[in-house]
Amino acid sequence: MRRSWQQLLRHLAQDRRSGATALLAQAIEAGRLFLAATQAHPPARLLRDLDRFTRQLAASQPSMAPFLSMANAIWLGMGSRQAKSSPWKAMHDALVSYADDADRGLVAAVTRAARRVRAGSRVLTYSNSTAVRLALWRAVAEGKRFEVVCSESRPMNEGVVLARALAERGVSVRLVVDAALFGWLERADLLLVGADAVLPAGVVNKVGTRPLLETARRLHVPAYVLADSTKWLPSPLAGFWRVRAESPHEITRRRHPNLRIDNRYFDTSPHWLLTGVIWERGITRSGSIRTQIGQRRVSAALVRLLQASGSAQ
Repeated sequence: MRRSWQQLLRHLAQDRRSGATALLAQAIEAGRLFLAATQAHPPARLLRDLDRFTRQLAASQPSMAPFLSMANAIWLGMGSRQAKSSPWKAMHDALVSYADDADRGLVAAVTRAARRVRAGSRVLTYSNSTAVRLALWRAVAEGKRFEVVCSESRPMNEGVVLARALAERGVSVRLVVDAALFGWLERADLLLVGADAVLPAGVVNKVGTRPLLETARRLHVPAYVLADSTKWLPSPLAGFWRVRAESPHEITRRRHPNLRIDNRYFDTSPHWLLTGVIWERGITRSGSIRTQIGQRRVSAALVRLLQASGSAQ
C-alpha cells in the first residue's frame, strides 16, 4: 500500500539513526507525495496545504537543517513570477530543482573531500555521516590505502554501522569507544566529520564533536566539516533550528528522584575551530563561513509561517 506524505513524515520523525543526507532523501520523497496529492487543488487550498506540509516537515526533524532549506526552496518558488499563473507548477519546479541541486552538491562535496585523504594517512571521524562515508569510499576507489579511526557513537551506536560499511569496502578501520577517540587524534593526519547544520553561530554535529575539534586544533591536526549547501542556514532560518531532548531510555531505564538524564544528540562548534567547511563550491575557511551563509536567499513568507507556528527557539 502506498504511503501518504503524512505517513512518511511521521515515520521520519521517529528516525534516530539516519544522518541528514539520508533523511533529506526521504523528505524529498514526502514532498513528491505531497505534490501528487495536491495537483488538482485550487490555489487557495493549495496554499493552505503547503502551510500544513511545511509545519509538519519542520516539526518532524527540527535538528535537520536540510528540512528547512528544502522548505525555503519551495516557498521561494511560490514567491516567483511563475507562481502567479501556475502555483502548483512553481512549487513542483522548485522542489525538482532543489533535489537536483542537492544531488549535484553532494557529489561535488564528496569529490572534494576525497582529495583531502592521502594515501597512507590515518583519518579520524565521528558518528555516521553519509557524506563522509561516500568520500572515504571514493578515496578507496581512487586507489588510496589509509586507515580510519571511528568510535561507537553512543547512545544509538551509529558509528558501528559506519565501521562495518567502511570495512566491507576494504577500508582498514579501527573502532573504539567514544572516550578513546581523543587519544587517537595525536596520531591522526585528518579529522573529517559531517554536519547536520551550518549556522552563522557555528557548525552542528553529533554531541562530542566540539571537544574533538578543540583537541584537533591544539594538536594542529587539520579538521574539516563536510557539509553541502543544503545544510547551510542563514540567520532568518537559523532561529527555527533547535535541538530536541531525546528519550532517556536510550541511556538507561533506571530511575531515581536524584537522577536527571539529559539525552541530546547535537552540539555546536564555533567556526574558528575548523580548518574549513568542504562543500560543493570548494573549501570555505572559518573566517568566511558567516559571509557565505549570509548570501543565501530566504523566503519572507516561510519565516512568517514558522513564526506563527511557534517554531522558533
